[in-house]
Amino acid sequence: MADPRTLLAGLLLAATSAVADGVPVTGGFSDYQPSVIRTLAGEHLLVFERLDASQSGNLWITRSLDGGASWSAAQSIIASAANERHPALLELGPSQFVLFYLKGTGSTASFRIVRATSNDGLAFTEQAPLDLGWPSGGEINPHVIRHADGTLTMSYQRLGAGSYLAQSKDGGVTWDTLRTAIATGSQLPRITFRESDGLYLASYQVGSTALSMFVKTTTNPRDWSALAQTFASNGNHHDSLPVVMPDGAFALFWIVADGNQFDLRVRRSADGITWQPERVISTTPGEDDVQPHPLVGDSPGVVELYWGRAAPVGANTFRIVRDSAVVVLDAIFADGFD
Repeated sequence: MADPRTLLAGLLLAATSAVADGVPVTGGFSDYQPSVIRTLAGEHLLVFERLDASQSGNLWITRSLDGGASWSAAQSIIASAANERHPALLELGPSQFVLFYLKGTGSTASFRIVRATSNDGLAFTEQAPLDLGWPSGGEINPHVIRHADGTLTMSYQRLGAGSYLAQSKDGGVTWDTLRTAIATGSQLPRITFRESDGLYLASYQVGSTALSMFVKTTTNPRDWSALAQTFASNGNHHDSLPVVMPDGAFALFWIVADGNQFDLRVRRSADGITWQPERVISTTPGEDDVQPHPLVGDSPGVVELYWGRAAPVGANTFRIVRDSAVVVLDAIFADGFD
C-alpha cells in the first residue's frame, strides 16, 4: 500500500501553482478587505468594503451557491455618509448572521465598532456602537472569532494606543469592558483560537513606513504578558491573519513588500512559536496583492484564499479575487508534523 504521506504530498503539489490564480469575485472601483464564510446551508457569503475616490468605505455582499465557482452581483448592505470598513462576518446559527465593522466620520474620537444582524444574509440591521469600556471613541479594525461554546472573541485596534481583546457571551450584543491589552503601540491585530488545548494566537504589526510582524500566544485571554515572538522583521510586512488548520496547526497569512508592490505569503506552526519557512503565494510584479483572508476546509494543507488585487501597482483599483486551492503545507511536512 502506498504511504499516505506520499499521497498527501502529491495532492498538495498538484493542488495549485506556485503563484495563486486570483480569479475575480468582484469588480468595483476599489473593493477591499474580504470577510468570507461558508454557511450552515452550504453557501459562501463574502462581505467586503467598497471605497470611493476619497477612500471612504461602505460594505457590500456577494454570495456563491456553487462552492465559490460563481458569484452573485454584489449588493450594498451598509451604506451611509460615514466611513464603514473592515467587516467581520459570522453565522451564529441557522440564518443568524452577525457583522462587525468600524464606523466613523473623520476624527479619531468618532470611530467606533458597530454590530449589525441579518436573518437572510441580505438585509442587515445596524445596532448602536459597542461599549468596550473606553470613555471616548477610537476603536477600529475588529476581527471576531467564534468558539465552540458560542463565546465570541474580538481583537481590535485602539487608535494611538495599540491592540486589545474583548469577549462576548451573548452573540456580540454586549462585551466585557476590561480593555485587555494584547500589545501597546501595535496595529491591525488578528486572533485565532485552538479548541484542542485552549491556545490563543494573536498577530499584529508594528512600525510606520516599514512594518514588522509579531505574534503572541496565551491560554489565558486576560494575560498577554508573555514576550512577543518576531514573525517577520526584515522588510515591510502588513495584513496578517492567523487561522487554525484541521490538523491543529496554525497558519498565518500576510503580505510583504517587494519594491513598490505587495505579495502574499504564509507560514505554518505547530505551537505558534516555531514557524516553518515562508511559503510564497503570489509574485506579481504588475499587481498589488493585499489583505488575504483564508477559508479553511477539511484539508490540513490547502485553503480557499480571498484577497484584494489591484493593477497597475499603486492604482488602488482593487477587486476581490479568489484561489480555490492555495497550498499552505510544504510536501516535506505533509505528515502534519512540524
